[in-house]
Formats: sequence, C-alpha cells, structure tokens
Amino acid sequence: MTTSTTFNVPQQNSGLDRMIKSIDKTCSSIHSLLTYQRNITNIQVTKEAPLRIKIDMELTSPLSPTMKQHFSVEGMVCHHGFDRVAAEAACRSQNKKLQMFSTNFEWHASPIDLHDKCYFEYNSDPFVVPCEFVLDNFNCTSDARNLNDCHFGALFQHQCTRDMHVGIACSGTYVPPTTTTTESTTQTSTRPSTIDEQTVTGVLSRHNWTDIGAAIDVTGSMAGCYAQIDKWMALSHTNKFVQYFAFFNDGDKTPDADKVIGSTGGIYGVYTSEGIAKVLATLNTAKTSGSGGDTPENDIEAILYTIANCPTCQNIIHIADNGATPRDLILLDKVTKPIKVIVCRLASNTYVNQKLLDIAHKTGGSLHTLDSDIETLGSLNVGDTIRVGAGLYQLTATGFVRIA
Repeated sequence: MTTSTTFNVPQQNSGLDRMIKSIDKTCSSIHSLLTYQRNITNIQVTKEAPLRIKIDMELTSPLSPTMKQHFSVEGMVCHHGFDRVAAEAACRSQNKKLQMFSTNFEWHASPIDLHDKCYFEYNSDPFVVPCEFVLDNFNCTSDARNLNDCHFGALFQHQCTRDMHVGIACSGTYVPPTTTTTESTTQTSTRPSTIDEQTVTGVLSRHNWTDIGAAIDVTGSMAGCYAQIDKWMALSHTNKFVQYFAFFNDGDKTPDADKVIGSTGGIYGVYTSEGIAKVLATLNTAKTSGSGGDTPENDIEAILYTIANCPTCQNIIHIADNGATPRDLILLDKVTKPIKVIVCRLASNTYVNQKLLDIAHKTGGSLHTLDSDIETLGSLNVGDTIRVGAGLYQLTATGFVRIA
C-alpha cells in the first residue's frame, strides 16, 4: 500500500518559534478553543496509509458571535464505520479513485509519523500535543465527494485502540458520473461497478503483472468477476497484460458421480492473440456448456491446464469463487508456479475460504481481495496467525484454520 503525502513537522527556524508550548499553556488554549461553537469547513487527507486528516474549523466566540476565527487540527482516523464508501470519499477529495482500503491497518511508525500526536494550528500558531484519533464513527453516502460530506462522531470522541487505524490507497483520476437531462427524466451515463467487478479490476490495477495466465471460474454467479474482460483485453494489446485465459465450469454437464479428480474437464483455453471475438466466444462456450451441479469445482485442474498450455506465462492468477471449495486440492503439489488467488464473491463481513489461502500458501503465491493484498504467506510458520478481512487464521501442519 502506498502513501500520498508525508507529514512534515515545521522547524523552529521557520520563524514559528512558539511551535512547541508548555503543556499547561497548550492545554489551556485547547480547552478555550473547544468551548467555542465550531463548524467543520473542510477535511483534507494529508496521508493515506495510515489515514491522517486535517480538519479546518470555523470558531464562533460566545462573547462576539459576529467574529469568526479559524482553527485546524490534524490526526488519525479510527475505523468504526469507515467502509469502502468512506474510503471512496477520501480519495475523491483528492480527485483520485480508490484502489484499496484496509481497517485495522498495521505499519511501522517512523519518527515523523506523529501517529500518537495531533497537530494544532490557531492564529498561525502551531503546536503538537499527545493525541491518537480525531474522528470516528463514520457514516457516508455513495455520493460523498469529501469526508466532510459524511456524518461522524464528535471531534476527539472515540472508543479506539492503537490497532484500529485505517489505510487507503488512491490513484488515477476520479471522473464523476455525468448526467443527461430530458423533459421526463435524468439519467446517469455510467453504471456503478459491482463489488465483484471492483475486486478483479482493482487487484489487477494495483499490480504491474504482465504475461498473465488466468484460470477463471465461470460457473453459477461468477459473471461479475469477468464482466470487464474486454478491458483486460484492451490492456493486453498494449503491455502483454494477459496472454492466456482458461475458463472452467467443472466438467461441462458431467453427472457429479462421474466426475474424476484430475480429468473432470469443462476447461476451455484461448490466447489473447486470437482476438477479443475468439476470447468472448470461448468464454460463452465455457459458460453455456456447464450445468451447475454440486458446489465443489475443479480449480486445481484448471490451474494445471493453464500452466501446461502457457509455459511462457510468468504470472498465474486464479479468479476463484469464495463460496466453492476446490474438489481437487490433492493435486496441489503438482502446481509448479506461484498462484495469485483473487477472491471473488466475498460479501462484506464474511470470511475468506481457508482453502483458497492454502492454494496461495502452498504454491508460494499470494491472495487478493477487494481491499487487501496478502503477499507474505510464505513467511508464516506453523502456529502463526494472520488476519484476512473479517477472519483470523492460524497456519497448521495441514493448512489454514479460521480461529476467529
């Protein structure tokens, strides 16, 4: 995860000799300010990971209601209520698009992070005081363009501990949806992406992978996970993005009782060099040739098929259904390349299928969700734990087990 702006503390030789005040005087000044009626006028992101914001306020003194004064404070954001919608608002305030966000964000603090301090400025007089979080309990709507458009708790009031930071990553340029107005209706010209579309496209855009071989589950309700395949194809023509697709449907219409591990079938491969029409036709054949059947699927067979048919593919990605455990995990030791597992159909506050973690870990690969990239699985030892999304997982001698 990347950061946008590093927070720099002003130096004494800047002319602001009163930057650091005595504790007594500082506390007195802050107490006086916080008794004024105040209105938040702007919230600015000053650092993305961990998320740090500067809050500008207009103060009205009860002794002189017509006199307005201005005051700002900069500090960290706590994760309560801070969901993807809030993260999008934070990125839009910078005219950027959200790439990922994480709650319970962990990082190694540096001396300039001020992670346990808040930075105040009043009448051009800055000072630093001990303070962890400035805002908590967010509630944002999908049209929020700034965190100031959201509802949140009172300044400095929170029930947060130091493991409750938020991290975001923003990139690109945010282009707001345009509207066209007629006498009878107003329509938005862009359709919001589904969570599944955002997951796959977001993961791919966060990484500089090239020469990809993609094994894609096309059974059941996985349509959103490959809905933007035309965009992947466009990228493939310019930077060798994807070389090869293997679409699998778990055995075409083979009865469940007749499915044989390792030769279940229902896998359809195509090179991107054959053109978008051939890719889409192959995808459609794979979809329509399947008949659903039982829940387990032939993921590992499809991964092996991809590696065998595209030996020049350097990055093997597996777009997997979180709700379906692979039937053929016994074949995993035959996989010779690291597998990058992209978890699709992962609903909010649900758990990652621990067998997908096993695929990533046992092949020396990685696991990716809408909000996170888990790329350190290889460093784990038996007994170690790792938090992925809403779940806490422990590595055992046979694989991962969710323990919370």
